[in-house]
Amino acid sequence: MRTIRDRRTAPPPVVASRSVDHPAVVSGAVTALVGVLLVVASIVVLTDAASLRPTTEPLGPAAFPTIIGILLALVGIGLVLVNLRFARVLVRGGGGPVSRRLWGVLGLLVGIVVYGLLLPFLGFTVVSVALFVAAALVLGSPRPWWRLAIYDLVLAGVIVLLFDRVIGLALPAGPWGF
Repeated sequence: MRTIRDRRTAPPPVVASRSVDHPAVVSGAVTALVGVLLVVASIVVLTDAASLRPTTEPLGPAAFPTIIGILLALVGIGLVLVNLRFARVLVRGGGGPVSRRLWGVLGLLVGIVVYGLLLPFLGFTVVSVALFVAAALVLGSPRPWWRLAIYDLVLAGVIVLLFDRVIGLALPAGPWGF
Protein backbone atom coordinates (compact mmCIF):
# COMPACT_ATOMS: atom_id res chain seq x y z
CA MET A 1 0.00 0.00 0.00
CA ARG A 2 1.38 3.41 -0.99
CA THR A 3 1.32 6.15 1.56
CA ILE A 4 0.27 9.73 0.90
CA ARG A 5 3.91 10.80 1.04
CA ASP A 6 4.85 8.24 -1.64
CA ARG A 7 2.11 9.56 -3.93
CA ARG A 8 3.39 13.13 -3.60
CA THR A 9 7.03 12.37 -4.36
CA ALA A 10 6.84 9.50 -6.84
CA PRO A 11 5.76 10.13 -10.42
CA PRO A 12 2.41 8.58 -11.28
CA PRO A 13 2.66 5.33 -13.30
CA VAL A 14 1.33 7.03 -16.46
CA VAL A 15 4.08 9.64 -16.35
CA ALA A 16 6.84 7.21 -15.38
CA SER A 17 8.18 7.13 -18.95
CA ARG A 18 8.57 10.95 -18.93
CA SER A 19 9.63 11.46 -15.34
CA VAL A 20 11.72 14.52 -16.24
CA ASP A 21 8.42 16.35 -16.74
CA HIS A 22 7.14 15.40 -13.30
CA PRO A 23 7.26 18.45 -10.98
CA ALA A 24 8.73 16.48 -8.06
CA VAL A 25 11.65 15.28 -10.19
CA VAL A 26 12.41 18.74 -11.55
CA SER A 27 12.02 20.40 -8.16
CA GLY A 28 14.09 17.76 -6.38
CA ALA A 29 16.90 17.86 -8.93
CA VAL A 30 17.09 21.65 -8.79
CA THR A 31 17.04 21.53 -4.99
CA ALA A 32 19.98 19.10 -5.11
CA LEU A 33 21.80 21.55 -7.37
CA VAL A 34 21.11 24.37 -4.90
CA GLY A 35 22.56 22.11 -2.19
CA VAL A 36 25.75 21.72 -4.22
CA LEU A 37 25.95 25.50 -4.66
CA LEU A 38 25.52 25.94 -0.88
CA VAL A 39 28.39 23.53 -0.23
CA VAL A 40 30.59 25.48 -2.67
CA ALA A 41 29.57 28.74 -0.97
CA SER A 42 30.41 27.25 2.42
CA ILE A 43 33.89 26.34 1.20
CA VAL A 44 34.41 29.91 0.01
CA VAL A 45 33.14 31.36 3.32
CA LEU A 46 35.22 28.98 5.45
CA THR A 47 38.35 29.67 3.38
CA ASP A 48 37.80 33.39 3.72
CA ALA A 49 37.17 33.07 7.46
CA ALA A 50 40.39 31.09 7.90
CA SER A 51 42.34 33.88 6.23
CA LEU A 52 41.18 36.53 8.73
CA ARG A 53 43.71 37.69 11.30
CA PRO A 54 43.76 35.62 14.49
CA THR A 55 43.05 37.30 17.82
CA THR A 56 43.17 36.30 21.45
CA GLU A 57 39.50 37.10 21.92
CA PRO A 58 37.09 34.16 22.18
CA LEU A 59 34.93 35.58 19.39
CA GLY A 60 37.30 37.08 16.88
CA PRO A 61 36.48 38.29 13.38
CA ALA A 62 36.40 34.71 12.02
CA ALA A 63 33.80 33.36 14.48
CA PHE A 64 30.63 34.50 12.74
CA PRO A 65 31.75 33.61 9.16
CA THR A 66 32.86 30.20 10.43
CA ILE A 67 29.44 29.53 11.95
CA ILE A 68 27.72 30.66 8.74
CA GLY A 69 30.06 28.49 6.64
CA ILE A 70 29.37 25.41 8.75
CA LEU A 71 25.62 25.99 8.61
CA LEU A 72 25.77 26.48 4.83
CA ALA A 73 27.66 23.20 4.49
CA LEU A 74 25.22 21.29 6.68
CA VAL A 75 22.16 22.62 4.86
CA GLY A 76 23.77 22.03 1.46
CA ILE A 77 24.77 18.46 2.28
CA GLY A 78 21.28 17.80 3.65
CA LEU A 79 19.64 19.12 0.48
CA VAL A 80 21.89 17.01 -1.72
CA LEU A 81 21.31 13.82 0.28
CA VAL A 82 17.54 14.23 0.43
CA ASN A 83 17.16 15.08 -3.28
CA LEU A 84 19.90 12.95 -4.82
CA ARG A 85 17.44 10.41 -6.21
CA PHE A 86 15.71 13.10 -8.28
CA ALA A 87 19.01 14.29 -9.69
CA ARG A 88 19.84 10.71 -10.66
CA VAL A 89 16.59 10.49 -12.63
CA LEU A 90 17.53 13.58 -14.63
CA VAL A 91 21.10 12.42 -15.18
CA ARG A 92 19.89 9.07 -16.47
CA GLY A 93 17.64 10.92 -18.88
CA GLY A 94 14.36 9.93 -17.29
CA GLY A 95 12.96 8.62 -20.56
CA GLY A 96 12.68 11.89 -22.44
CA PRO A 97 14.17 15.26 -23.21
CA VAL A 98 14.65 17.83 -20.47
CA SER A 99 11.60 20.06 -20.20
CA ARG A 100 11.59 23.82 -20.82
CA ARG A 101 10.60 24.31 -17.21
CA LEU A 102 13.84 22.74 -15.99
CA TRP A 103 15.91 24.88 -18.36
CA GLY A 104 14.13 27.95 -17.01
CA VAL A 105 14.90 27.05 -13.41
CA LEU A 106 18.53 26.29 -14.24
CA GLY A 107 18.67 29.62 -16.06
CA LEU A 108 17.44 31.34 -12.89
CA LEU A 109 20.20 29.69 -10.88
CA VAL A 110 22.77 30.93 -13.38
CA GLY A 111 21.09 34.36 -13.22
CA ILE A 112 21.55 34.46 -9.45
CA VAL A 113 25.25 33.68 -9.81
CA VAL A 114 25.60 36.36 -12.51
CA TYR A 115 23.69 38.74 -10.20
CA GLY A 116 26.33 38.25 -7.51
CA LEU A 117 29.16 38.77 -9.99
CA LEU A 118 27.72 41.93 -11.57
CA LEU A 119 26.48 43.54 -8.34
CA PRO A 120 29.72 45.38 -7.47
CA PHE A 121 30.12 46.69 -11.03
CA LEU A 122 26.59 47.71 -12.06
CA GLY A 123 25.03 48.40 -8.68
CA PHE A 124 22.11 46.99 -6.73
CA THR A 125 19.30 48.78 -8.55
CA VAL A 126 20.29 47.89 -12.12
CA VAL A 127 21.16 44.26 -11.43
CA SER A 128 18.09 43.72 -9.24
CA VAL A 129 15.75 45.07 -11.92
CA ALA A 130 17.32 42.75 -14.50
CA LEU A 131 17.10 39.68 -12.22
CA PHE A 132 13.52 40.40 -11.17
CA VAL A 133 12.33 40.86 -14.76
CA ALA A 134 14.13 37.70 -15.93
CA ALA A 135 12.77 35.64 -13.03
CA ALA A 136 9.22 36.89 -13.53
CA LEU A 137 9.31 36.13 -17.25
CA VAL A 138 10.77 32.64 -16.73
CA LEU A 139 8.16 31.88 -14.09
CA GLY A 140 5.39 32.92 -16.49
CA SER A 141 4.32 36.40 -15.49
CA PRO A 142 1.36 37.64 -17.53
CA ARG A 143 2.62 41.23 -17.43
CA PRO A 144 4.88 42.80 -20.09
CA TRP A 145 8.57 43.14 -19.27
CA TRP A 146 8.52 46.94 -19.14
CA ARG A 147 5.82 46.93 -16.46
CA LEU A 148 7.79 44.41 -14.43
CA ALA A 149 10.85 46.67 -14.73
CA ILE A 150 8.85 49.63 -13.40
CA TYR A 151 7.59 47.56 -10.45
CA ASP A 152 11.09 46.42 -9.57
CA LEU A 153 12.57 49.87 -10.01
CA VAL A 154 10.17 51.12 -7.33
CA LEU A 155 10.84 48.07 -5.14
CA ALA A 156 14.63 48.41 -5.48
CA GLY A 157 14.37 52.13 -4.67
CA VAL A 158 12.43 51.39 -1.48
CA ILE A 159 14.97 48.73 -0.48
CA VAL A 160 17.87 51.12 -1.08
CA LEU A 161 16.15 53.81 1.00
CA LEU A 162 15.43 51.37 3.83
CA PHE A 163 18.98 50.09 3.91
CA ASP A 164 20.55 53.54 3.56
CA ARG A 165 18.29 55.62 5.82
CA VAL A 166 16.87 53.16 8.35
CA ILE A 167 19.58 50.53 8.74
CA GLY A 168 22.53 52.70 7.76
CA LEU A 169 24.09 50.27 5.26
CA ALA A 170 24.90 51.37 1.74
CA LEU A 171 24.15 48.91 -1.05
CA PRO A 172 26.48 48.80 -4.08
CA ALA A 173 25.76 51.90 -6.15
CA GLY A 174 27.46 51.08 -9.45
CA PRO A 175 28.96 53.58 -11.88
CA TRP A 176 25.79 55.68 -12.12
CA GLY A 177 25.45 56.25 -8.39
CA PHE A 178 22.25 54.25 -7.90
